[in-house]
Amino acid sequence: MTNKKESPDGLAADRSSNNLYPLCDDHKDTPKLSKRQRKVCDLLMTGRFSVADITIRLGYCDPRGYIAILRRKGLIINDMWVKTDNIRYKRYWIEKTEL
Repeated sequence: MTNKKESPDGLAADRSSNNLYPLCDDHKDTPKLSKRQRKVCDLLMTGRFSVADITIRLGYCDPRGYIAILRRKGLIINDMWVKTDNIRYKRYWIEKTEL
């Protein structure tokens, strides 16, 4: 019997390059983001939004998860607590000069 010249280690590089989540590189100044991360980023650059606002506009069930990922990638996302009657929530936004 002859052994194959291909080894499993040689195929590992091919598998790692096959990414299930394609990345967009439309904005040269920002890190590479997935389409959903890019949509959240673009929305936060247009104003101040609560989690409920982001969910309604984009249809994503947990925008805080995307915000956490964007922060880990180095984007500066500002937030502030809003208090009305017995309700307290955060509003998130990105200053355009920070990108």
